[in-house]
Amino acid sequence: MIRKGKHWLKVRCITKESARLVDSFQGKLGRLIKTKRLPPGMAIAIMANLNFHGRDMPTSVFNNLNYNAGFETADDPIVLGEAFKRISGRKVKIDKTARMKIGDFLLQYNFVRGYRPRRQARKADIPLNLPFEPKKFNYAVKECDPEKFASSKYDSNLSIDFLFNRYPFAPYHFLWVPNRKTGQHNQYLSPNEDAAIIEAAWSFVVAEGLGEAIRLCYNSNGAHASVNHLHLQGFFLTNEWEPPIERLIRNHDGSSGPLSCHFCGARWISKSDGVKGLKDFIGEMNGRYFKYKEKIAYHFCMIPHGIACFPRKHQGDEKYFALLQEAAFTTGYAFFEMLGEIISPTADVSLFNQDKTLRQIEDLYAVLCI
Repeated sequence: MIRKGKHWLKVRCITKESARLVDSFQGKLGRLIKTKRLPPGMAIAIMANLNFHGRDMPTSVFNNLNYNAGFETADDPIVLGEAFKRISGRKVKIDKTARMKIGDFLLQYNFVRGYRPRRQARKADIPLNLPFEPKKFNYAVKECDPEKFASSKYDSNLSIDFLFNRYPFAPYHFLWVPNRKTGQHNQYLSPNEDAAIIEAAWSFVVAEGLGEAIRLCYNSNGAHASVNHLHLQGFFLTNEWEPPIERLIRNHDGSSGPLSCHFCGARWISKSDGVKGLKDFIGEMNGRYFKYKEKIAYHFCMIPHGIACFPRKHQGDEKYFALLQEAAFTTGYAFFEMLGEIISPTADVSLFNQDKTLRQIEDLYAVLCI
């Protein structure tokens, strides 16, 4: 089985339930390698997830694709074209993910992710409550069905599908998608109308035995959410890796209030405040956007002993966008960047210009503060 390979990352403080989810992830990926008549885009999901976990995709996957199924986006053939260029023998050889420490931050060189379609992640005018558009890419399309590796049911009205993140940047990176096939829910949360979903997300993190390493995070529209279909993003800390903010959270006293970190305005919601605190935060963000017309957006990251929240300027903010255009090391600050790790599509950051890069990193954080 593929999960026995020596390259798989080891989840920190693994439990029976986290091992079960990781085994489902690894096992489904192994089966997909041998599956016939996959949509062409699935080769990207297989390649990217294998690559992130230190493995090369066998070229036999290309023979298993149903090219008559067509591509989900115009970018898919471009990404696959990059893969074809990197065939070596019976493997697709792509540089593996690497990290470099710059100041208090990490730069993650993620080459496969550098090929990803940006979709709405760079749109300047996207509203917080952009309506769901069923004719645009969403996770209900049949081409995404093979990416599901697990599911769970909370009650008769709420089920969760777990999908591979097609362009992963964290260990065992998955999408947590409520009512994937029936919901047609945009990437917008209402503290009242979506109370059951918020409660289920919190329960997933704190009450399902997944251990201390589980993380579940959210990008709102306007905060570099790339698909306007309600989803959260999950991953695990490993024995060798954690994002920089984890050390700062450990030094926090655990109470709800300001969180001292690289991003001014970051907040901490204690475990005891949990769902109520998060609903209050979401309600505040929605109110500031709609009632007071502030151009803002937000992220949050659930961990087993609390929730880190990040109110921020909208991705269309002129000063932010101008700095982003100059910063070749990033395609935008989303929830992962709020955790102190910046995803970079290229390793071409000169050792002699790290002071400049550090200033640019800090300038982008500063201009996003509200």
